[in-house]
Amino acid sequence: MTEPTEFRPALAEPSPLPGARVPRQPSRVALSLALGMALSLGLLSTTQAQVPVAIDTPPTPDAALRMVYGGPTWRDERVAAFFGGRSPTLRAEVREVFRARYLEGEVDKLMLVYQLTPGPRDQFRCDACVPALGAAVLAADEAGHWKMRARGLLLMPGMPGSGDEDLQLLQIADERWTLRSRRYDNDRGRESRSERLVIERQGEVQLAADLGFSDKLGPLACGARAAPQSTGVSVLSPGVGPRVEVVLRFNEGDCASIQPVVQRTRLELREGRFQLVPDPAEKPDPEDDRPSAAPAPAPAR
Repeated sequence: MTEPTEFRPALAEPSPLPGARVPRQPSRVALSLALGMALSLGLLSTTQAQVPVAIDTPPTPDAALRMVYGGPTWRDERVAAFFGGRSPTLRAEVREVFRARYLEGEVDKLMLVYQLTPGPRDQFRCDACVPALGAAVLAADEAGHWKMRARGLLLMPGMPGSGDEDLQLLQIADERWTLRSRRYDNDRGRESRSERLVIERQGEVQLAADLGFSDKLGPLACGARAAPQSTGVSVLSPGVGPRVEVVLRFNEGDCASIQPVVQRTRLELREGRFQLVPDPAEKPDPEDDRPSAAPAPAPAR
């Protein structure tokens, strides 16, 4: 005998009310077209997001000078004080002496350095004539236009005699650069040399380190008895942070008993300054942690 089959009546579609519009179901072709358009738009937006923005050509020296100082001359009480307290109406002449483009934190930047003199540079060439140095950093915005990022209009003394400045950009970490300025002066065989490191920080260009020596007798004063004098900067282990080593080689004593000295200083960039790196070999003395001995009791009378 066959099992009885349960009878289930087919459910009829509800009839629409008289005058009501029946919504049309989208066909498979329409769904495919809509899905294709959505995918195309998504791919297009992704592609547009991946296209790098074209960066404008860096401004010319004249255009950059207007952005930084407002023009080829600059009047300010600070520059008047730098040049010996001259009249506050002094207008220093400004000239670009260095520019370098670099990438920091995925931002295109341009470092600019300027030499300032109290009048025409060609007339400020004496041995005692010391110009001033200023600097600025421009950065490309999201649209690729160059904008002012940081300024230091009066940073430090320049090369005596308004000579060529010894400037260089150094990468001190994966995402950090510093401007190195090496200065040299010679007064009748007595040499002065220094290494200066300049950084950008919180909208300003700042002097972060200045190490050197002054008036040390060199070969021009003592002949072959005096060792050559020099300075140098080396970058140390970029992976552990912005660290550098400054090396100073100079002479001590007079010409009859002159002795060469090598001084090495390791520095780490912290809070806007290059500070001494703690020496791991210098451990605190455990004796310093012990409690002090109790005072001896007073003798009985």
